[in-house]
Amino acid sequence: MKYNKKLSDELQSKSYKRGYVPQHEQRILTINDKTIGTLQNIVVFTGLPKAGKSTFLTAALSSSFISHPLLGMQINTPSKRNTVAYFDTESSEYDFYRSMDRVKKLLCISELPSELHSYMFRNSNHEQIKTYIEYYLSQVPQCSVIFIDGLLDLLMNYNDETESRLLINWLKQITSNYNILCCGVVHTGKKDMNTLGHFGSMIDRYSQSVLLIEKDNNKQTFSLSAKYLRSDYGLEPVILQNINGLLTRIN
Repeated sequence: MKYNKKLSDELQSKSYKRGYVPQHEQRILTINDKTIGTLQNIVVFTGLPKAGKSTFLTAALSSSFISHPLLGMQINTPSKRNTVAYFDTESSEYDFYRSMDRVKKLLCISELPSELHSYMFRNSNHEQIKTYIEYYLSQVPQCSVIFIDGLLDLLMNYNDETESRLLINWLKQITSNYNILCCGVVHTGKKDMNTLGHFGSMIDRYSQSVLLIEKDNNKQTFSLSAKYLRSDYGLEPVILQNINGLLTRIN
């Protein structure tokens, strides 16, 4: 291959730099004080439909705006980057606003924090959703954490290897280019409780953490446990019980 200055410069920019010390990894999302998510990484909440994923997701989201853990979860945003974005790809208008009402209830406030930006993308196709998200990130550099509920709506066929790989590449690019933590939701199959399709297998491999949420109808409980953790170990499950419509942590 002939010498190509552009390729040579690009290759050099990606090389190991002697004497360079990267910034210390900052813990953004913790559960029971265990490291779950850091900047430039992906965290996945998985579970069956109606298992309580949105409940835990909104609790994690809400924890961005208080100084103490909420149901064991805590998001600590970097200084001057305290904006958090929520992109809902699945819910009806009623359910979307109910989720935001849940955030207000958890925080005991009447209006959502100005640092929380929420969007409903149910009527958008997979390419439009990605375009909207990347445009948002380009315009709001103070955003450090995004929630995507759910990730499967960002592709046409979650069993297509090429399309799945392209979405993984896109997630890697936006988390790196915009220096953010991305928390997403992916459903599991009823038979094996594995994340769905080729995309599910790939996202398990590339995520920093994969969290499994399960519902026990007999005990009226919701539980969150670690399926895979890259940066920590020994996460004790978080178990919530529905008592007269009020979710209470019981462990």
